Amino acid sequence: MNRYKILFLVAIIGITTSCEDYLDRSPLNVVSDDDVWSDPNAIDAYMVTLYDNMQVEDFNYSVIAQAGFLSTVTDIAVRSYGWGAQNDPIVPSNSYGWWGYGNVRKVNVFLNQIETANVDENLKNRYLAEGHFIRAFYYFSMVKRYGGVPIITEPQEFTGDNISELQVPRATEKEVYDFIREELNLAISNLPDSYGTAEQYRATKYTALALMSRSMLYAGSIGKYSDVQLNGLVGIPSQDADTYFKYAMEASEEIINAGFSLYNQSDDKAENFQNLFLDVENNSEIIFAKIFSSPDKTHSYDFFNAPQSFRVDYGNAINPTLSLVEDYEYIDGSSGELKIKDDDGNPIHFDNPYDLFEGKDPRFFATILPPFSPWQGGTVEVRAGILDNGEYITASNLTDTYGSGAEAVSIVGKDGPLTTWDPTKTGFYVKKSMNPTDRVNYGRSDQPWIVFRLGEILLNHAEAAEELGQSDKALTSINKIRNRAGIAELESVDIAKIRHERKVELAFENHRFWDIRRWRTATEILNNTQFEALYPWLNWNSKDYTFTIVDAPKNTRTFLEKTYYEPIPSGEIEKNPNLIQNPGY
Repeated sequence: MNRYKILFLVAIIGITTSCEDYLDRSPLNVVSDDDVWSDPNAIDAYMVTLYDNMQVEDFNYSVIAQAGFLSTVTDIAVRSYGWGAQNDPIVPSNSYGWWGYGNVRKVNVFLNQIETANVDENLKNRYLAEGHFIRAFYYFSMVKRYGGVPIITEPQEFTGDNISELQVPRATEKEVYDFIREELNLAISNLPDSYGTAEQYRATKYTALALMSRSMLYAGSIGKYSDVQLNGLVGIPSQDADTYFKYAMEASEEIINAGFSLYNQSDDKAENFQNLFLDVENNSEIIFAKIFSSPDKTHSYDFFNAPQSFRVDYGNAINPTLSLVEDYEYIDGSSGELKIKDDDGNPIHFDNPYDLFEGKDPRFFATILPPFSPWQGGTVEVRAGILDNGEYITASNLTDTYGSGAEAVSIVGKDGPLTTWDPTKTGFYVKKSMNPTDRVNYGRSDQPWIVFRLGEILLNHAEAAEELGQSDKALTSINKIRNRAGIAELESVDIAKIRHERKVELAFENHRFWDIRRWRTATEILNNTQFEALYPWLNWNSKDYTFTIVDAPKNTRTFLEKTYYEPIPSGEIEKNPNLIQNPGY
């Protein structure tokens, strides 16, 4: 197969060569329908909007408050800032919604118009396939939030006396997932395997298969682990779970056998995994990605997440939890629990705090910045304070010093931690997808966001296969992931090991938020949960470091059962009384 990166450009106009001629054309709002729907360039311009409206939870996806990253309301990170409802004791609901019917209408108009458009028949079929893929993506973005939603496939028009016809009731959650599968089958049948460079941003057959893999896995999990409520508006009958797992496994296998390969461009396993999220040009793992290009289309991930002393402003937002750090095993496959005390319970001393993490999964070093990490030509200096003759000495700011003369040092490291202000609350910063060389201002980052990659597909395959009792297939896929990572392969596999692998491989790619919901484990994982921090202390006399594990200075979390679904927006219920609200709201 002719392998080619498939890239989703949000701001194609003016960024890709193939679209430069758009700038010479009349705006869509001042030309006739006939002009629009008979001109491939104008149709492509319309499609830019449809792609742009896909609810991709990328670097710019922020909820509740500025820098409201999804990971900070899961178990893998806390929010460093003291403001924002992410800090509330109860995990917030009614904050992650996406009632995308304005966008559904646009794609419905597109599909209707293309059916009769005066364009080449092969081109028409491809446009239709793209439209069905995009509509499937829209509906998946809604069903994973709300459960069953109205299925609308025609542009609705108000004539003055047809209001009841427009008030479409919710379909069941199962019906929506079945509709998504139907849409994707239409797309898969007519999308090409790949495109040339000029059209590399478009969805391909494998993009649609990747969405099939993900969405059907979600449906299978809902069927197996949730209860059916409201006559099926939320939940899927348990007897249907295996059918969806089978769909997910089959779609995954088609991608796995298609010629994609895990990214392997460096012998240094940590460097290799880090570059996976930065390298677009030589990346055989990407199936579909959102490309940013400065200054036209950018994000601010670096601005909000740079360690304290490396920031332009803000910074620090995502603080990985100690529990995530310890989920990364050692390369021999042993438990990732950090050894800060010897067998007699005495603190272990380290000349360099970074040495504590020696031998851990290389993905850890590509995903997280632990204390005293090398970074952008400097060091992430995380120090909680001074330990002098058994007395722990700390400070409430970054400027207080201890000692006198040439021996004087800052009590707290230049990158924290502090219980107040912004520096890390857990002792860790995020590294995955961060610019490794430059300090980047607001709205100037341009790293790509990978929507679908082979690594996820292998994990989807492993999970679906294990749920179907096919552990041999699951083990093969998991060990492909672990082999690339540079850690010991597993001898056997179960669902817990697969979920663990998914957690560490996909950390900070915005999967965890949805995974613990579809597995219905969020109530267990996030209820009354106090996250922990790892703090290094400088021993004043020996000038080395020991560590303590403490409660992170953040509220405990509680996840309410109702939060597995978002509430249907109240304004939509006012407009359409046929919409039944989700349980608990």
